[in-house]
Amino acid sequence: MLKVNSKNKIELRDASEVMKLSRMGSFHQSRLSFMRILMRQLKDEKWNFKKVEFAINGKGVGHAVYSAIGPHNTYSLVAFAHELSDDKRSDRVIADAWDATFTLFDGVPTIQDIERLQKNVHFRKLVGFLKKSFA
Repeated sequence: MLKVNSKNKIELRDASEVMKLSRMGSFHQSRLSFMRILMRQLKDEKWNFKKVEFAINGKGVGHAVYSAIGPHNTYSLVAFAHELSDDKRSDRVIADAWDATFTLFDGVPTIQDIERLQKNVHFRKLVGFLKKSFA
């Protein structure tokens, strides 16, 4: 039950009240949820998923490309894993550097596309929307 104090502020409920297993079931997808519709469409259209390239070294630095191949289009996730010094680490989304950066690419990127993206994907707002990629 919500409690409202004299200053009309809603007080937080205790975690033991909110995180009950009986309540957690209410967070499952419904017949109308986006994920269910998407999964059904991917199955019906016989989409395939493929690891196109995995060039990440033993230190966890490099890039990987995974593609979703549909009846009319192919979309690729290009993931870059970066070496990041401890002084650059932050729990903030708005930062100057990240362990990993990603872009969604329309089609399968060429080596030239990957090189261009690798140089620019950390400039998220500048890369933004390009003809074939979204960061």
